[in-house]
Amino acid sequence: MKINRFKILPITMIYIFFLYIIGTGCASKEEQKTSHLKRARQYFEKTEYKKARIEFLNVVQLDPNDDTAYYELGETYQKLRQPEDALQSYNRAILINPDNLKAQLKMARFFLSAKMIEEGKKKAELVLERSPENIDALVILSEAMIRENDYNSASRILEKALAVNPEDFKAILMTGRLAALQNRFEQSQEAYQKAISINPSSQIPYMELSRIYVKKGMWDRAETELKRMVQASETMSEELLILARFYETWKKWKQAEKTYLEAVNFSAKDDESPLMNLGAFYSRRKSYDNALNTFKQAANIKEGDPDILIIIAKLHIDFKKINRAEEVIDKILKKDKGNVKANFLKGWICLDKKDFKDAGKRFDYVLRENPDNAEAHYFRALCMLEGGEIKLAEQRLVKSLELAPGLLKARLLLTECYLKERHQDLARLQIDKLLDQAPDNVLCLMAKGNLKIIEKDFNEAEAVFQQIIKQSPGYAPAYIRLAKLCNFLGKREKAIENLKKVLETDRRQIDALSIITDIYIKDERFDQAVRICEEQKEINETDASFSAAVENLEGNIYLAKKDFKMARHHFEKAINIDPDILAPYPALAKLSIEEKEIDKAISEYKAMLKKNPEYLAGYMALGIIYEKNGDEKKAEAVYREAIEIKNDFGPAANNLAWNLAETGGNIDEALRFARIAKEKLPDSPVVMDTLGWIYYLKGSYLNAISEFQAGLECNPDNPLINYHMGLAYYREHKPDMAKTFLENALSIDRNFKGSGDARDILAHIKTVSP
Repeated sequence: MKINRFKILPITMIYIFFLYIIGTGCASKEEQKTSHLKRARQYFEKTEYKKARIEFLNVVQLDPNDDTAYYELGETYQKLRQPEDALQSYNRAILINPDNLKAQLKMARFFLSAKMIEEGKKKAELVLERSPENIDALVILSEAMIRENDYNSASRILEKALAVNPEDFKAILMTGRLAALQNRFEQSQEAYQKAISINPSSQIPYMELSRIYVKKGMWDRAETELKRMVQASETMSEELLILARFYETWKKWKQAEKTYLEAVNFSAKDDESPLMNLGAFYSRRKSYDNALNTFKQAANIKEGDPDILIIIAKLHIDFKKINRAEEVIDKILKKDKGNVKANFLKGWICLDKKDFKDAGKRFDYVLRENPDNAEAHYFRALCMLEGGEIKLAEQRLVKSLELAPGLLKARLLLTECYLKERHQDLARLQIDKLLDQAPDNVLCLMAKGNLKIIEKDFNEAEAVFQQIIKQSPGYAPAYIRLAKLCNFLGKREKAIENLKKVLETDRRQIDALSIITDIYIKDERFDQAVRICEEQKEINETDASFSAAVENLEGNIYLAKKDFKMARHHFEKAINIDPDILAPYPALAKLSIEEKEIDKAISEYKAMLKKNPEYLAGYMALGIIYEKNGDEKKAEAVYREAIEIKNDFGPAANNLAWNLAETGGNIDEALRFARIAKEKLPDSPVVMDTLGWIYYLKGSYLNAISEFQAGLECNPDNPLINYHMGLAYYREHKPDMAKTFLENALSIDRNFKGSGDARDILAHIKTVSP
């Protein structure tokens, strides 16, 4: 068959055109890569690392198999302080080309930094298999040996490195470090001086040598080395900051400030970091105005920079200027509602203002964006505890400690939860970790002492509290805990002795004074009880809250003495000084009953309220009298009237919550009022009992136990709280614990309200016990 040449020609031309397109396309792609790579390296040289990153990303997108580009991208991420991204880039370079020794060495360095010594060694050895005289690999391997305390092997490896190049800066530097660890001071000094002579612009040898001088107490020589470092520098700003921090460590405050200011003067006009360092110095020196003004100067350089505004907000928080901090944070969130740092601080402020709902939302958002934020887990746990979600809070605290095992406050809070729940084994495990981390921390030791009390190892508990007192003579909680223990063990005089020591150091310690008066009342030493109260009132006559509490104590003394007239005088005086104080109200009602003048008292209080409808004390007294007289509905109505006048009136909120709980009212409304009372009267055992009882009625027994435990710490001889604690443990299927608290309640008062139920439960426990 004859081929038609005119038909073939177009097909050939199409094929040639297709090859041309492919060729030019490839060339274009290669040209694009070359162009991006060139720009990336130029940006890197100019320290414009963000722009360099974009260009390197363009390169690896065009050529995903370019291991060198991935390595350089890793270097860029390092400069941008994005270690995870850098690590991924180096790893990608190695996957593409295992012979990329630079990337292998970077991975080795990363492993050492992460304390993954064995992995770091393997990487260094892998490089040495391919390049036996690679000095960087030898230096990294020597560092791994040093970290394993194998100094002899490290020394041999460094000798090999220096045999390859006697002037290698890194090998000489590592030689100096090794000599310092071996306490070979002269050899270490000699190595560092040689390193300086090789690379006088590097900060490292000056700094490490100065640290050695500081350890030996040779501060002047340390200063000399750092000054040499400054003189050898071209820019000086960064080196001056190092020198300033040294002066701060040396407590040469004026020289430190002067040097920080010099660093500012030598810095570029668009560099805010020296100002930020100066501001931080002023903050550490508790100079709020100077710190704020300096941070504002930095903010003017980088106008609207959220990170600087965050630091300003933290400054306000550190100096208890919460409203000013919130203004700054709200300004950030107005522009960027998703700013994680701003949301974190906003959550902290909400927590401080007891807005636990909003705080919880803020920390939830932070954790969605950053699930590994240990502090956010801790603060979220605090919100949950305030909401009565003790188990969820414990889970958050465990997570927080998984992420940051050294977060002491999280471990202390978790320990406190376990102690309140009487989980002795779990508490002991946490306390052991606390004491490993901070053996002399008073809070850790207090936790140990409290555990010993729960374990009924009273001698050891006493020894722990004595240890704290010896270590921290001014720490009042240890004296009070020891006094309570001594009182429980019948060592009353020893208890009084410890409590008086508290009052010597802190005249406003109402807890200590309360325990002393309780002991005196039990011993019928009424005159001594009154005398010590009068002494404390004279010392603290300007403190209204303290004076009201003391007046209430005196009322209790006279009530026990059956001097009802004087008791009434002191209770009424306490209320006049501080209407929010809770204890005198039921005491006055009890007096009216004791004096058998209930109707008269009701008439008097009604007359008072007619004259002064906003007299809150009158509503409280009238409500309690109604309750004592069995008229719960009238009591409820009176408490509601008080709350209408003042919606956060703690005493009325507490009594209304109790009233609703006891009469079968709306339990959720009762809980709301109990929480208002807890917010206003956080240290009242009566309020703790009310809130705990409502949790009990709602079936939230662990939360109930937590509140009852706190109440018993304040008032261990309250039969009702002991009874409630016993009921909660009984419902939690812990009969031994239930038995302990029910028996405590009956030993304090055989006929308290609920004593019959307590006896029935104890009888049941005995019948089912093995």
